[in-house]
Amino acid sequence: MVNGSMRRMDRGRALVVVTDGLGFDPDRVRDLSRRVIGELNPRTRRALLDAALEVAPQSYMPLDLAKLAVMPITAEGVSPGLTWREAIDVLDMVDAIRDRLREQRLLAEIGSLRRRIALEHRYIPWFAEDPAWSEIVNRNLTVPTNASGVWVGYEDVDPPVQGNSETGHQQIGNLALAPQIPLQISQSITDGSFYENQHMVSTINEALEAGNNINFCFLLSGIRGSDGRVHSAWNHLEAFYELVFERIGVSPNRVRMQAILDGRDAPARGSMELDGVEGGYLGELERLLTRYDAMDSLAWVIGRGLAMDRDYREENSICDYSMLTEGTGERVANIDEVRRIVTEHHDRGETDADVGAIVLARQDVEVAKIQPGDAFINLNFRSDRQRAKTAALCGAREYLDREAKSRGRNWDFSWMRDDLNLRMCAMAEYDAEFEASYGVNVAFPITPHRLNLLSHWDRLTSEDDLYLLVAESVKASHMGYFVRGRREAEQGSKSEDRWVVPSDGMAEGVNSDSDFYVRPVMKTREIAQLVSEAMGAGEHRLIMCNLAATDMVGHLLPTRFEAAAEAYRATVAVLAELSGVARANGYSMVVTSDHGNIENDAPTHTINPVLTTVLTASGSVSPRDIEGEYSANLYDVSHTAARLIGIGTNQVEEIVGVFRGDLKDEFVGKSIVQ
Repeated sequence: MVNGSMRRMDRGRALVVVTDGLGFDPDRVRDLSRRVIGELNPRTRRALLDAALEVAPQSYMPLDLAKLAVMPITAEGVSPGLTWREAIDVLDMVDAIRDRLREQRLLAEIGSLRRRIALEHRYIPWFAEDPAWSEIVNRNLTVPTNASGVWVGYEDVDPPVQGNSETGHQQIGNLALAPQIPLQISQSITDGSFYENQHMVSTINEALEAGNNINFCFLLSGIRGSDGRVHSAWNHLEAFYELVFERIGVSPNRVRMQAILDGRDAPARGSMELDGVEGGYLGELERLLTRYDAMDSLAWVIGRGLAMDRDYREENSICDYSMLTEGTGERVANIDEVRRIVTEHHDRGETDADVGAIVLARQDVEVAKIQPGDAFINLNFRSDRQRAKTAALCGAREYLDREAKSRGRNWDFSWMRDDLNLRMCAMAEYDAEFEASYGVNVAFPITPHRLNLLSHWDRLTSEDDLYLLVAESVKASHMGYFVRGRREAEQGSKSEDRWVVPSDGMAEGVNSDSDFYVRPVMKTREIAQLVSEAMGAGEHRLIMCNLAATDMVGHLLPTRFEAAAEAYRATVAVLAELSGVARANGYSMVVTSDHGNIENDAPTHTINPVLTTVLTASGSVSPRDIEGEYSANLYDVSHTAARLIGIGTNQVEEIVGVFRGDLKDEFVGKSIVQ
């Protein structure tokens, strides 16, 4: 821990790195540290305990310090209930213990044992650690940071809603908590306004009056806070069925559902196997449909890898579109046959996300096809993975062409029809262009967050100050739309530069998100090179970048363990390199994560905290409040970046005071450093 006063940097520069999906599991960390101590060579264990006894005052337990000393990153084991003063005392003592072990040349032995035990228990952050980066984290100000539940704008439920990239990047860019759209939707269900939503109701009624059918899609997830709820929430599906079948009184034979299987933000085989839910999501869906005598309304089943592709791979959109409009897919008669096909995928080692198009024939005769003038309602609330699908169904060729080309892809569009003219309603706003240019209704409009650092950039900085956003294409919207506080790029902006590196595609053997294990490092090194060059040029006062590998490959656990470990190694190695480049070029550096993922041997995001580390260009830093709690929130990162580049605290506080509304103090950010 480096302490001391930090000088004010009138025109400082800072780099903010978001390591996507890199959290830590406090319970596993404590358990593994006990195992390491238990398996140490007796001589080494004695030396460890002697060192702990030597540095520990009577108020601390030497064994507790010893457990912290065998961890690669001390902050992961320190209780967030401590004050900063207490935490610094503990961190300094652990540093002293490690120094004594280093003098005795015992750290390598401990590290080797730690990696072996981590491999046995499949804990990637310890197995794939980079000692250089761990040392940097331990020697600089590092704080556990909340990245799930109410702290990222979700409902207050137990278990908490897992974190995700969308809300994580919003919070990182915002100066205060950004409430999320699913909370707004759930509140509308509670107060009854959901059932009177004019955009959904009018879309349904207009189609019915014209003799057309009601088609909709929903990602099967989110029964609880811990099993998805990233793109969809089960209570939203239940409310929609109540609206359609009870409130409006639609006949089930006029309704067609596309059930999208998750396997990524929800358990890998959650469609069939889900703790506490008999028969998994498909079982729960069957029970819900049976309640309304509406089993025949299930028309299409497909994995999200095809139906929710956000990297604009044309072949995936063709599969999804042809399924809905032409009935193309593996034909089955009922949900039991759907289960058979899904099980075959699981037996091949694939997840729910990999399931191909399945079409159900009503009465074993008719296959559902969307017809011109039908209604199509998308019940998924997160925007980035609904854009390609929505654009295709509403005929937005120019939009798709533009987005595909920005990712290095060229579409030919020969498969797209011109006669659909669907009545469309999106649960939330996926892109304002769909509503403005293609008549897509939005049930729950999304408004940009008022307290976003980048949206106030021109008010807080000088006219010639620039910021830079860097990401690979699969995360382009995160280091763009989301980090700007749900804003598209301002046309003609002179303040923002944005560099997007095309993610691997078909030429590299990556046909869907499930294939990123083929090149698990992804574009980590290319992004690091671009960021290093940008810092060398020194033209940008603030640089923000996303490193995607630990999230995208982490979603392929437990199957792709070695690939995920490689993704982790590459990420932390790059962080160590960037810290040196930043210091050499006068940039402070903040490293954080948007949510947890790769630390658990499962494909889903987690409710775990993440770490935020601050390395200043001046080499010295003090925490914001020595008597305050040793923890942070993601919406503290923007305040920290502002402080590091020299934006006055009074300037930020003035903006917060104008736009905070009725937010409680605990939901307003503050700089991690003084």
